[in-house]
This record gives sequence, structure tokens and C-alpha cells, in this order.
Amino acid sequence: MDIIAAHQQGLIEQLDAEVDALAGRTSDHAQRAVVLHHLYDHSRGAHRWALCESRRSLLIASAISRLRRRLDRWGWTFRERERAQEALDVLAEALGGQSRARTMAAYRCYRLSATAALRGEAEAGLPPELLAALDQCHLARREGRPLDADSCLALSEASERLAEAATDGGQIDAAWAAIETSDLRRSAKRLLGDKALARCEAQGQRKGWERVELALRGDPALPASFRANPAQHFYALQRALTERRRQQWRELCDRESDAVALAA
Repeated sequence: MDIIAAHQQGLIEQLDAEVDALAGRTSDHAQRAVVLHHLYDHSRGAHRWALCESRRSLLIASAISRLRRRLDRWGWTFRERERAQEALDVLAEALGGQSRARTMAAYRCYRLSATAALRGEAEAGLPPELLAALDQCHLARREGRPLDADSCLALSEASERLAEAATDGGQIDAAWAAIETSDLRRSAKRLLGDKALARCEAQGQRKGWERVELALRGDPALPASFRANPAQHFYALQRALTERRRQQWRELCDRESDAVALAA
């Protein structure tokens, strides 16, 4: 491997580690909402899919919390409660894993397409229609002009195809099958069914994307520092996660039996 190839491989590994950290754990819906909003913000409002997905993350978190509260309030037999609790745990994990995979795919593609040094990786690994849409998005951003409506739509459609390809549909189907056996099935479908999670696009068309973003920025589920300055909050999160990875790497090195000998 030559120096240039080694440098590119290092950049890819660094990006993959960053993507993994930013996507968080399956339960970190608010963190993913921040990351996805950053794509919308950085693209000057062109990446509408990312805004919808950010709102979707918060919707999932809110719905799971509401269902857990219902478990606490309703009158259940022990067996009914146990079955419903197990089914809800499975659904929460599956939806969290799906959200994580969708976020990782979107963020990685956005960064790959925007980084000149990784152009070859982007051309080799991204669907052509998605790369073309992202190229138009980045060009408009650099020129300081809005992206036209048709290009925004093309970016959204290509992003959704990528997100669907990145997720395990079988895990989601199994989770919903478990919910069907519990008394939470009606409430879960109303709060977390496909229709409930697909409302953002229609609301954006009806109310305007600026209002959708304003509502998201005011969501109390997100930190006050995000509501005050979303970009600053994202970059602080990015730095904190990078420092955590460095600290973990140092601790791992210190645990190696020959660490002292190597240092000497």
C-alpha cells in the first residue's frame, strides 16, 4: 500500500469510527436527532430527508416512553404485563437498531461525498443517483444558493432507498409479530406504525420546512444547548465523542502487558 492509499484508508477508518460513535446506542434517539439535523443545517436546508429522519428519531423515543407509561398505568394481569413488556422491549431494540443503521448510512454518505480526498471511495461505494444528488447538494451549498425543489426531492428519494437497504427488515417484522401477541398492539401501531413515522414529509409540504425545523429545534427532548445553537452543540458532541475514543484507546494501551516495555 502506497502512502496516498494508506492515508485514504486512515481517513476512511477515522470516518467509520466517527459515524459509529455519532449514531450512539439503540436508545440514543435524541443524539441521532442532533446528528441528522446537522445534515439538514449544513446543507442549508437542502437535505430534507435528514430533517424528517431527525423528527422520526424523536417520535420513536416519545412513543416508546408513552407505551412504557401505559404499561405502568393500565390494569394488567401478571402474564399480560410480562408479555407486553417483553414485546415492547423487542420493538424498542429493533426500532433503535433500524434508526441507528439509517443514521449511519446517511451521515457516512454525506461525509464521503463532501470530502475530496475520499472521492474514489464515494464513487465506488455509493449508488450513482445518490452521489449525483449529493454532489448537487454540496455544489449549491458552496455557491451559497438554495437547491431547487426537484433536486431536493431526488436527494430525499435516493436517501430513503439507501436507508431501507441499510436496515434489517426481518428484525422489524419479528418485533411487530411479538407486539401482535400482546395487548399493546393497537396503541403501538397507532404511535409507531408506518403511517405515524411517515408524517414529516406531508407536514413539510403543507406547513413549510422552516416550520418543521423550528418545531424540532424547540422540542424539549433535546438539550437546551442544542435549542440555543444547533451547530455549536453538534460540534461539541463530535469533539466529546472523539476525545472519548482517544481516552478508551489510551486505556486499552495501558492494559497491554508490554506497554511499559514499549514506552521504555
